[in-house]
Order: sequence, then C-alpha cells, then structure tokens
Amino acid sequence: MTHFAAAQPPRTAAEEAAYKRRWIALLILSLSLTLIVMDSTIVNIAFPSIRATFGASFADAEWVNSIYSLIFGAALITWGKLGDQYGRRNIFIAGAIVFLIGSLGSGLAATIPVMILFRGVQGMGGAMMSPSTLSIISGMFKGRERGIAFGIWGATAGVAAALGPILGGWLITYGGATDSWRLAFLINVPIGIVAIAGSFWAIREQRDTSIKHHIDWLGIVLASLALGAVVFGAIEGQTYGWLEAKKVFTLGSFVYPQVGADGVIAAGTTSFIPFVFIFAIVMFVLFIIVETQQERRKGEPLFEFGMFRYPSFRYGLITVAIVALGEFGAILVLSIFFQLAKSLNAFETGLTFLPLALAMIVAAPTAGALSTRFGAKWVVTTGMICEALALFIIASLFNVDTPIWQLMLAFTLYGVGVGLAIAQLANIVLSDVPPEKAGVASGANNTIRQIGAALGIAVIGAVLFGNFATAAKPLVEQTTAFKDFVTWAADNPDLSKESKVIAAQFGAFEDTAKKSIETGLDNNEGFDSNTDVLDTALANIPGAAKLALKLTQGVDLDNPEVVTKIKTELKPGVDQLQAGIQRALAIGFSQGAHDATTVAAVFVALGALSSFMLPQTKIVPRGDSAPVMAH
Repeated sequence: MTHFAAAQPPRTAAEEAAYKRRWIALLILSLSLTLIVMDSTIVNIAFPSIRATFGASFADAEWVNSIYSLIFGAALITWGKLGDQYGRRNIFIAGAIVFLIGSLGSGLAATIPVMILFRGVQGMGGAMMSPSTLSIISGMFKGRERGIAFGIWGATAGVAAALGPILGGWLITYGGATDSWRLAFLINVPIGIVAIAGSFWAIREQRDTSIKHHIDWLGIVLASLALGAVVFGAIEGQTYGWLEAKKVFTLGSFVYPQVGADGVIAAGTTSFIPFVFIFAIVMFVLFIIVETQQERRKGEPLFEFGMFRYPSFRYGLITVAIVALGEFGAILVLSIFFQLAKSLNAFETGLTFLPLALAMIVAAPTAGALSTRFGAKWVVTTGMICEALALFIIASLFNVDTPIWQLMLAFTLYGVGVGLAIAQLANIVLSDVPPEKAGVASGANNTIRQIGAALGIAVIGAVLFGNFATAAKPLVEQTTAFKDFVTWAADNPDLSKESKVIAAQFGAFEDTAKKSIETGLDNNEGFDSNTDVLDTALANIPGAAKLALKLTQGVDLDNPEVVTKIKTELKPGVDQLQAGIQRALAIGFSQGAHDATTVAAVFVALGALSSFMLPQTKIVPRGDSAPVMAH
C-alpha cells in the first residue's frame, strides 16, 4: 500500500507574499538587533566624551550607561507577553519607533538629565523589540531553515558586539563635529526608519490568539522600585556618602538632611543612601510575597519563583546573575582606562577590543561542538575560569606604563571565555524546564542578565570612581609639576618679563589649583584634562592683584595682546605642567581600575564556582531548530 504525506493547506496570498520575503524580514530583524547590541557597547567608548560635553560627574555619566540596561531588563518579560497577545510585529514596530525617539533624543540632548531620560527611552524600545525578533523568526521559518535563521541572528549579535566599539570610536574621533559622540546615536535614526518601513512590507503579523496574558503590573512596579533603588544607591553613594552624609539630597520639597545656619551638614549625620538600600530590601521582599501568592493562585506572575525547583534553571540563573555583575562592568572600566589613563582616542580604544570580539566569535561555535562531546557544564565552567583568569591578569596589568599589547593578549583569553560560556549557559538554563515554560525561562534568563549588567555597572563603577578619588588625591598633593614649571620659567632666558612675572604667580596658585582638583575628586567630578591651567590661573587673579601687577611690574593683563604673548611663550611649560597633573591622576585612575577589575574578576570567579553546581548535560542535535539539552 502506498502512503501519502498529508497535504499542507495552501497558503493565502498574504502568507505567500510573506513567505517570499522571509529572508528580507530576517535581514530587517538582524539590522534591528544590531542597533540594540551596538548601542549597549558604544556608550562605554563614548563615556569620557559625554562627560566632557556636559561637564557631568562620574555618577551622572554612569547613569547614561546603567539606565539603559536597567529598563531593558525590567521590561523585557512584559513586552514579550504583550507581543504574544497583541501582535509581535506591532510591538516590534512600536519598539523600533520608541528606540528611534530615544536615539534622536540622546543625540540631541542639551543636558545630562535629558540624556539620561532618553537613554531610558532607548532601553524601553530595546525591550519591546528584542523578544519579538526571536518570536517572529521562529514563526517565519521551519525545519532546517529555522536553524540557519537562528544562526544568522546569533552571528549578527556577535558581529555587532565586535563592530560596535570600533564604529562608535570612529564616529566619535573622526565625526568632524565638536560633540561627535552624538553621531553614534543619531546614526540609528536613518537605520531605524529603514527597519520600520521594511517591517510593514516584509513581516507578516503574528499573535497567539489562544492565550490571554495577565500583566503583573504590581510585580513590575515592585521590581522596578527595588532594582532602581539598588542602582541609585550604588551609583550615588560616592556623591551623597555611603554612611555619613556628604551632600544634601533634594527631591521636590523633600530635603535630607537639614543643614545648620552655616549651611554645613552636622558631623555624624546618616547619609540618605542607607535608607535607599533599606527601601530596596523592603520592595524586594514585597515582590517575592506578591509573586509567590500569584503562583499559588495559578496566576501569571512577572517572575515564577516556583521554577527554581528545576536544578538547571536554579543554578543556571544564579550563575548568570553573578557573572553578569562582573562582565559588563569590566568592559566599562577598560573603555575609560584606555582614554583617561593611556590617552588613546575613542577609535583607538575601540580597536583594542577587536581581539576580544574576534576570540568570542571563534569560540562560540566551537563551544557547541565541545558541549556535544563533553557536556555543556564543563564548557561553561572552563569558559568562566578563562574569563576570571583574564580579568585577574588585566587587573594586575593596570599601570600607565603597561604596553597595550599585553592587555590585548589578556582580552583574547577573556573573549575565548565569554564565547565558550554565554550561549551554553543559556542552553543549560532551559535544559530541564518543561516546553510550555521555555519562553518564561528564556525571558527570565535575558532579564536577569540585563539586570545583572545594570547592577554590575553601578557597583563596579562605584568602586572605580571612589578608589580613583582616594588614590589620586595624595598623588595630586605630592606632584612637583607646579614647582617644576616655576623653575623652568625662571631659568628660561627666552621668556619675556611679563611671562616670567606670571609664571612666578604659580607658586601662590599651586595650593588653590590642587584644592580645586581634590574637591572635584571628592564630589565625584574627576578632572577635565582639557582644562587650560594657565587660563584658570589668570582667571583666579583678583582685580586688585591685576592692578598691582600693572603698576609695579608693568604687566597689563587687561591687554589682549599681552595675554596672548604670555600664553604663547608659556605654552611649552604649561603643557608639561598639565602632563604632570594628568600623570598623577592617571596613576590614581590605574589604581581605581585595578580595584574595580579585581571586583569584577571576583564576581566572575564566583560564577565559575557556582557553575560546578550545574547538572551535567549534553547537547542532542535536532535537525529543525536550535539544539536542545538532555541529561
């Protein structure tokens, strides 16, 4: 008897058109993913330039980075559910529009608070787009094509991670504008418009009409408050004081602490920051209570704590969280170190990350084959050990005189570790979760990773900038750069009388200049190496002193020609003076970078230890889609 395969129902005209355009749709989705991934890496490179444009403190600039990951992670699961219910293409296009608005606002921002606001908008747009891309791809492709499509999608993420710092660095360095870092955000606008227009044409709407999702708004609010408070405390602790108050916190009519008649905070006053952390703990406890109650009532909580009964999910998610705390913060430290301590421009800084990205791209596909043979657990553990070892090596190499090639070698080892660990760890998280819970587990994995990134950037940034200030202040105090400048000017026979007179004033200006730098460090503001010390010194000469110089020394500082002559003659010495100050600060920053990267390495090492608790699994190849895991 002859058996015939069941005939597939004919496609409608709309389905046929969408089928023919499926590869174009994949290109559009991959292009959108590129924007999301690149924007999360470009900001690390742009960090010093953004600070310089706005005169922002380290804490304010750190918010530009953290707010994106925080909102992205907090909103990811919710938008995935809304996409299932109201249409994945609809949510994807809406997300692309929101992301485009965030990019435009970030690129045109006139103040740092506006910049932070629109970075948050970008994060929301990314959270709307990201879960929809995978769902749409899964619905468009079947069988062998689905595996190819997922491979292209994953490779796009790797290439975007590799090219993001380089492209961003090139735009910042060679963009031709004063604030060329803005181009790194504005370039998203034309690309986003193309993606939106292409989505209407190439992507067919998909939605799951059989499911009516319940959105856990209370859980979202509690989780957002808890996470936001932790990130706020970690970033702003250096500004307001970790335990004892250093600065008054003001929010509308709320002011804490109250100051005396002299405007000074009383000694021993508790900072606002401990109360922030207490608030975060209370919100997190309430979140756990609300979520577990919803589970008991067979509701649809934002996070299903009951899924921790699956060992792979439990230990996998713990490992993801710990490692994310270290991975993302370490990249921020390295990006700033190269520009502030090694004086590389943004493009050169981007190029230093190329070995890391290439190693990651090479190691990732190799990890799949190794997991098939040895089990994903040992591949993940090996990868994390490589990551932790690389970070400890990098921390030991932080010095203003360390050759860059040595750091790049360590980057290669770090890239191998990330490539081995990241995808296989995601597979382990899903390995023993029932199929009907796979989407929830995947969303939880991505959410925890993004939230870990936000918290890690905040914590490691706090260590970096706090220890930088602690290490740099005595170095600034001890520098002989001012005295060396005065001696240089006094011994230089080519200088005019006016220049020698002004140079001699630097002896009196030294204490004021050093105190100004140290105050900036205390206030988490750092030091702008582009500040002209001579301009600052001239601006600090009181009017009476200027008159005295004119009457007694014949130096008329109100005469532009005289001032220009003095600046021209003293420029070589001033350059050396500024280099001396910059070196003292660079050495201090190197110490802060060492401490911060050591913390990152400890996080990753703890993740490696946690990975030993993962159940042993092996990949079982399956022809029609991504591999699945088996015990």
